[in-house]
Amino acid sequence: MSKLEHKLKELLLKAGLSESEMLIYLDLVNKPASTKWDLVSRTGLNRNSVYRAFDRLKELDLVRKSADSINALSTVGLANYLDKSRSKLKKLAGQLRNIAGFLKIEAKAFDQFEILSSQNEIIDAYIMMSEVKYDTCLDFGDLENFVPVLGGMDPVFKFRQNRFNQKAKNWAICTTLGPYTQCMLRKNDLQNFKSNIDRLNIDFKGKWIIFSDTNDHIMFNDFADKENPTSVLVKSKVVADMQRMQFSQFANQVEQ
Repeated sequence: MSKLEHKLKELLLKAGLSESEMLIYLDLVNKPASTKWDLVSRTGLNRNSVYRAFDRLKELDLVRKSADSINALSTVGLANYLDKSRSKLKKLAGQLRNIAGFLKIEAKAFDQFEILSSQNEIIDAYIMMSEVKYDTCLDFGDLENFVPVLGGMDPVFKFRQNRFNQKAKNWAICTTLGPYTQCMLRKNDLQNFKSNIDRLNIDFKGKWIIFSDTNDHIMFNDFADKENPTSVLVKSKVVADMQRMQFSQFANQVEQ
């Protein structure tokens, strides 16, 4: 086996291929096969192992079967597959991280619990939070970096209008400052939309929490990983009361 083949074998096994899948791929790299049975004869593997391995290699975009031959394809197909898998795993890891903080709370304390990961799901839940009934909407965190998760300011303006239409006020404590936040800080808009936005210089980047004074819906938005933002939509009096208490503590820091 050449050094190139040895390295390819090593990489294929590290990528998760089985011994049978690796052997069949290496065999096809050296020479196309006419049939699957040809691979059985050439590799010495049993028929079931060859057929299962071929199906897996096809799924990984490493082989192609035509009318008269079976050929090995470039390892780029496997690389693309691994990239997609890694993205899915990163998203799953983010969701597991987000749920971890709630496991200490008794399960029956939750009337609703959803984990959202697509932009459409996050925007829908965000707009829903502008429509639930409350006297004052409370926001805390990094609005500046949450806006790109929504795709721009349009959903933010829609949220503000919906909230105002139900005659509810807004009190936000922002931990970052930039053009999006400054846009919401225009004096006339603050007065016209009954908004109060304070600034608190603490490290809370990548998170934006939406809740209220009287409703028990809370939306936790985590976008520290910008490629895989995740939101958790909860309805729980226990969690809402905790958020209201923390908000009061941060509000006291603003006043100081």
